[in-house]
This record gives sequence, structure tokens and C-alpha cells, in this order.
Amino acid sequence: MKASSGLFAVLLILWSGASTYLYVCKIKKDCDKQTTEVVSENKQNKENLTLTGNDKNQNGKIKKDTVSVINNLKKKLTDGYTLGGFSKNSSVNSNFESDFNEFAENLKIYLEKSPSVKILITGYTDNTGTVEANLLVGKKRAEFLKSKLIEKGIDKKRIETFSKGQTDPVADNKTEEGRKRNRRAVIKIINN
Repeated sequence: MKASSGLFAVLLILWSGASTYLYVCKIKKDCDKQTTEVVSENKQNKENLTLTGNDKNQNGKIKKDTVSVINNLKKKLTDGYTLGGFSKNSSVNSNFESDFNEFAENLKIYLEKSPSVKILITGYTDNTGTVEANLLVGKKRAEFLKSKLIEKGIDKKRIETFSKGQTDPVADNKTEEGRKRNRRAVIKIINN
């Protein structure tokens, strides 16, 4: 009886290993990916990134530009990437900042390489209008930006949206220039 239960345990282990290999390598085609730890400039933030053969040079070392893109984008997202230029009471921004397309492409790469990371887009308004209306406009701004990132190929499950409305202004709402700066959306990293 003990011999048969030992044999069963060995067969179970072999079966689970083979089924994992089959799923990962044959079905998901992820055998060539490796998880690598990249340490950012401050040496405290470590993150597991999934790197493919395209991210490595001929010697098998991670390409510096891949690490540079990841570290620069991580810093932008930690500080909060701000997209301004929204018109008063508008959730649409037709005047994207010039670096938004590059930012979106780099964000897509970063999220592909950082499977545990999600982003949060928070919409803000100036203080004109009611608190309730401003919360709605802020949410629509965040949703607008989410739709633009989805158009760039970023998985919608990795993006959350929120509105702070007129709270947390970055400039004085007494001037038109200040109100313009407060009409914004901010993208930040959130971890699962």
C-alpha cells in the first residue's frame, strides 16, 4: 500500500510539471520569457519584469535602452504623468501634449514587462461649477484618457479611473491660468 501511494505521488508531481510546461510553453508561448529583477536608480524599488529575447543583446544581457525606458517611465508614473489642456467643463482633450504618443507606447511596453502593475488615471477640474458636476467631469476626463490608452493597445483591465473633481488643485483657481492648470488628468502606478 505504501509503495502504491509513493508511486501515485511521483506520478502526480510528474503530471503537474508536464501540464504546467504544456500550458506555459505550448499554449501561451511564454517559454522564451524570463523574469528579471531591475533595480531603479534609488536602489529601493525592485520590480519583477518579464523580458523577452528582444530585450537582450547578443551576450544575453538586458539592453540598456530597455532598462532606461522602464526606469524613466516608472519615475514619471510614480511622480504622476499629467495631461493638461482640458477645456472648461470638457472631458475631451484634442490638444494632446507632444510626448503623449511616445509616453503611451512606452507605457504599453512597461505594462507588458510588469504584469503585476496597474495604472490609475485620476481626473481633476477647476472649482467652477458644483462639486457633483466637477466629480462627473473629472471622471469623464479619466475615462477619455483611458480610451486613448486602450486605442494604443493597453489592456483595459490594467487601467482604473477615478475623479477628485475640484479637490487637490495644483494652482490658484482665482486666475484663468490657474484654473487651466487644474483641469487635468494624472496617471500613476498602482500595484496589485
